[in-house]
Amino acid sequence: MKHKFLAVPAVAAALSLTGCYFFPAEEELLAPPTVAVEDVSYSTYTARSKTIVNSVMASGYVTSKSEFEAAFPESGGMLKKIYVTAGQFVEEGELLAELDTGELPYLYEQQQLIVQKAALFAGNSEADRLQYEMEQNTLAEYERRLQNSRLYAGMSGQVCFTENLKPGMAVTAYRTIVKVVDPANLFVKYTSNNLRTFSLNSDVVITVNGEEYGGYVSKTPTESVDGLYEEYPHLAADTTSIYCEFNGDIPDFISIGTLADITAIIEVHDNAVVISKNLVKTDGDRKYVTILDENENKKEVDVVVGIENATEAEILSGLSAGDKVVVR
Repeated sequence: MKHKFLAVPAVAAALSLTGCYFFPAEEELLAPPTVAVEDVSYSTYTARSKTIVNSVMASGYVTSKSEFEAAFPESGGMLKKIYVTAGQFVEEGELLAELDTGELPYLYEQQQLIVQKAALFAGNSEADRLQYEMEQNTLAEYERRLQNSRLYAGMSGQVCFTENLKPGMAVTAYRTIVKVVDPANLFVKYTSNNLRTFSLNSDVVITVNGEEYGGYVSKTPTESVDGLYEEYPHLAADTTSIYCEFNGDIPDFISIGTLADITAIIEVHDNAVVISKNLVKTDGDRKYVTILDENENKKEVDVVVGIENATEAEILSGLSAGDKVVVR
């Protein structure tokens, strides 16, 4: 028994001396792979010489210095007929439209006779006098209702609008049924909180329905061309709008109420060095662009900017035509 237990330490010692044979040999480290460095390429914009324009644009509406809107003063009536159509010339006082008043015209004629008869007895007694006044009041009411049932042209001119109403349709009070304008006195009215960009007498291009017309600023909120609006005091008193008159040709009368774009040229520089506006960077008061030098290396250069419009910037110094400006 004694020899059996002594064998265990001997085996353990043998294992400790030969234990390195249970682990693999250390592997040799491989060198890291090498990757060829590709040339860096940049997207660029080439500065070029061209004409640059600084302009300002606004939108107004074509209107007329003289216009008349015909509307019934009371609701509840039924349309009898509109007697005019768009494009038709009318004279002041001409009947434009009428309501269906039923037997009112007959009642009016009869009441005229009743008043004539009552007048014969008005001096006989107090009762007869009162009866005469009552009949006169009835006649006046019939006359008022007849007058309110008819629309007459308040000026001579051309019909530019008629409401799309058919006989028998209900009429709303103060709803414009017919509009008459002076077709020779059209202009553009522009109302905004920012009106200082347009100066009196400056030239503009007016675009209506895709057609361009020459024009000029005839009125600002504070001043107007001398004498131009003397006959139109309601226009002269306007302190919230800019007016533009047409030079020569004017749009058709049906353009009344149509949107009109007004473009004013502020500055024009020929042979300017121009780049895309978003390429100019700002750092405080500094303005700069990034270019590629003769060795195709990126380089920041300070620039002085001139005219700027919605998409382009003029470079007064720092760049020459042909320089490559880095986009990214």
